[in-house]
Amino acid sequence: MKPSIDPPHHYRFGEGPLASGRPSIGRRILRTLTRFSIAVLIGVGATLGWQSYGDAAKEMLIAQAPALAWVLSVSTTKSPVVAATSADPMRQLAPLASNLDVVRRNVEQLAAKQEQMAQNIAALRAVHEDVRQKISSAPSAPAPAQQAASIPQPKPPQAKIESRLPPPAGPQLSR
Repeated sequence: MKPSIDPPHHYRFGEGPLASGRPSIGRRILRTLTRFSIAVLIGVGATLGWQSYGDAAKEMLIAQAPALAWVLSVSTTKSPVVAATSADPMRQLAPLASNLDVVRRNVEQLAAKQEQMAQNIAALRAVHEDVRQKISSAPSAPAPAQQAASIPQPKPPQAKIESRLPPPAGPQLSR
């Protein structure tokens, strides 16, 4: 008996895919390209990571597996990051301490200025109260009051401080 060249199931155009278990050529090419792209991306990522963290990675590998030290050549100069982390902690904290001293002095100066402003405001209130008492105790004259109301007086430069004060109790005089 002679083997047949024809497959056991005949394929007719338009009846569907071939009965074989292999995917189509296009699908196989797509899978191959996808696998190749993934391998290339992993390689690029590993290269960039090694360039960025190469010395630190070498030192970690040598610390974990000293037998591999002869394979990895470690540079004798330390990177600035490694040098900074291995330096004395007190030297690292010295600039921070001096900055804190400067901040503390600034806070003390601000507190002193705030206290001085509070005293100035209290003095202005006392003067304002004194002036108000003198005006209320003086005999009222209609002519000077009308004259004072018609002439606008310039505001003193400390008007900004007075505008922050709460309005005093009692009758107000117009300027």
